[in-house]
Amino acid sequence: MKKKRSFLPVVIIAVSIIILFLFFRFRPHPPKLETAKNGPLVSVKTVHTQTKPILVTGSGTVEPEHFVALTPQVSGKVVKVSPNLVTGGFFRKGEMLIQIEKSDYEIALARAKAQFLARDVDYQKAMRQADIAKKDWDSVMKTILKDPSLVPDQLTLYVPQLKAAKAAMDSAKADVRLAELNLSRTAIKAPFNGRILTKEADTGQFVTLGKPVATVFSTDLFNVVVPLTDQDTGLFQLPCAAEVISNFEGTVNRYPAKAVRTEGALDPGSRMVHVIVQVQHPFSFPVPLENGEYVQVQLTGNAMNTVELLPKVERDGKVWIVEDNKLKILPVKVIYRSTEAVFVTGIPDGSSVITSSLFAVSNGMQVRTLKEKTR
Repeated sequence: MKKKRSFLPVVIIAVSIIILFLFFRFRPHPPKLETAKNGPLVSVKTVHTQTKPILVTGSGTVEPEHFVALTPQVSGKVVKVSPNLVTGGFFRKGEMLIQIEKSDYEIALARAKAQFLARDVDYQKAMRQADIAKKDWDSVMKTILKDPSLVPDQLTLYVPQLKAAKAAMDSAKADVRLAELNLSRTAIKAPFNGRILTKEADTGQFVTLGKPVATVFSTDLFNVVVPLTDQDTGLFQLPCAAEVISNFEGTVNRYPAKAVRTEGALDPGSRMVHVIVQVQHPFSFPVPLENGEYVQVQLTGNAMNTVELLPKVERDGKVWIVEDNKLKILPVKVIYRSTEAVFVTGIPDGSSVITSSLFAVSNGMQVRTLKEKTR
């Protein structure tokens, strides 16, 4: 009995081992999760080559085509000013802005006319005297001297006296013209359609020759000077269509424009080319373009066969594309780069371009794709 009990623990242990072995040997296993080596998930977009104009972008400050200081050409007391002669006031070409007292200049004109009449009479007398002198000499030659070789001197024929009288009359006539001109200058008129920037004179004030009474600028034409690189200027031909874009007080406004010329030389500091873009009648739009605004400009360049990409997609002259679920690093040529788009060549039409970021890439690495919706 004791011998049977001594084998019991051994039997129990042996049976337990056999049961455990059978449990682990024949228990159901969960399906293995195969870690497919398909690579990271990337977003792609199918791109196509297109022939369309390159939009060259830049920026600059709006400036008037004409900007002048109105300066009196005569002195005197201001007796009248236009109601439009206020800061920000608009005026039309030829409009009288300031009237200077005319009395002194009217008197000066009357005196000049009187002097001219007197000098004209003197000239008429001199012509009569010269005619008489010529006839007298001819008579003496025929009746007394009878010598055709004799030639009278200029004084005898009254020639110098006639020239002096003619010169005095011409001088008096010029004085009349100057007096008329000074009288007309008492009215300071607008040289063009424009607007008042500053006002320096008012009724009752004495203005002097050469001292500005107002600063004005034209409103028929505004310029935007756009600095561009010489590479950018090679993408369009002047003149070309353009668009000025203003973001004034949070509202975006667009104005049709034209790029017409470049300035005479490169900027010595930046080595940039300054392109002049013009907007006709800037105050005729529902929201006028204002003098001094800082604006964006788009110039319509040459039509080129390129692929347009978002700036983030082009990476230092390279683009990532997907071919057969493998990433390919493709060198491209950047034709033009702006803040909104990059125009490149070297991408086959219909390529799947990777638009998402990756931490590390290598040519031929396996990727999975998620197609972006075309905008």
